[in-house]
Amino acid sequence: MRCTRTLNTTRPRGWNILYQDTTVSPVNSAQNLTVSSSAIRKMSWRILPLIGLAYLMAYMDRANVSFAAVQMNVDLGFSATVYGLGAGLFFAGYSLFEIPSNLVMLRFGPRRWIARIMATWGLISASMMFVETPMQFYVLRFLLGVAEAGFFPGVLFYLSQWFPAAWRGRAVSRFYIAVPLSTALMGLLAGWLLGLDGLLGLEGWQWLFLVEGLPAVILAGVVLWLLPDLPAQVSWLTPEEKNWVADTLQQDVVQSGASHSGFVHVLLNPMVVGLGAIMALDFACATGVSFSAPLLLMERTGWTVAEAGYLLAASGVVSSLLM
Repeated sequence: MRCTRTLNTTRPRGWNILYQDTTVSPVNSAQNLTVSSSAIRKMSWRILPLIGLAYLMAYMDRANVSFAAVQMNVDLGFSATVYGLGAGLFFAGYSLFEIPSNLVMLRFGPRRWIARIMATWGLISASMMFVETPMQFYVLRFLLGVAEAGFFPGVLFYLSQWFPAAWRGRAVSRFYIAVPLSTALMGLLAGWLLGLDGLLGLEGWQWLFLVEGLPAVILAGVVLWLLPDLPAQVSWLTPEEKNWVADTLQQDVVQSGASHSGFVHVLLNPMVVGLGAIMALDFACATGVSFSAPLLLMERTGWTVAEAGYLLAASGVVSSLLM
């Protein structure tokens, strides 16, 4: 005899329940589990490494000024005030253009807009090698923030179009691991790049901006070529897997009771305000460490930039393993 049972619409223990208004047989449940596992595995391998690498470059290009400052501040005569203001102006541009950038992304699509963001920030980051005055430093740091604005929230929106809610947290955490990995990579490269001082008439800090900025431009072309906008557009998901993704995402919307709200209403939502405050405090602490650690370590310990870089690289590796 074939047994059937009716599944409710709640999510026990974080699992998303696939349901219909009719009864679901154990055979169909097993088939759904097979399809869902296959779809999540394919999407994870096809999407997360690429956007994770992009975010690694984004964080490296915003924070590599902390290592460049070891030589740049001396060569250009920048005071701590000039350096601090220039480093912080990145976030002024980033904050002002974050929302407009994501609104434009909805018009052009994630693939093209993310590629545009990457190409722009890569070129501006590499252009930091031409800085000679404090004003040039300020302008380029502000423009770097404008260029990168929209990337992180844009990727979060992009992931929401692929990964159902029950799997989205894990996908985001795998993407976010790029932050400590970027710290590790910066630390490992810093000593070598600054050691190129004088090669081809360029200072070490100029080589650092050039070598760490241009890869984002190259990867932008890869993103434009390989990153799909929607699950329905790809050939590497079967029709059953595409249907499962579409149906489950729709069920997430229904179960959440989500609805469109006005811009001001969203900004004043207590949850948005609370989480925004937590994020601001987190970024204030993390950014303070990121932009001052190399200089402080060298000043207080007498270490070389390579030694300071290795310590920060080790901290990045440990953070990556613990995430």
